[in-house]
Amino acid sequence: MDHIAHIWPTMADLAADLGKPYPTVAAWKARGRIPADYDAALIAAADRRGFSLTYEALALARMGEMPPPPSQQDVA
Repeated sequence: MDHIAHIWPTMADLAADLGKPYPTVAAWKARGRIPADYDAALIAAADRRGFSLTYEALALARMGEMPPPPSQQDVA
């Protein structure tokens, strides 16, 4: 989950954006991974925060290959 920490500074932020209870997100953090079932929701939530997150970046993170952090989209 370290690869998305810059998008959601707290687990409470991530829980709120995904509409999940805080204990669910805390369990993901304790396991060190978010179930792949939430990839689409993560990508959409990151976009709402102005960040680009991709399926590829999430897959690489699951494989232990940390992708570069997603960039914040230009809001002009």
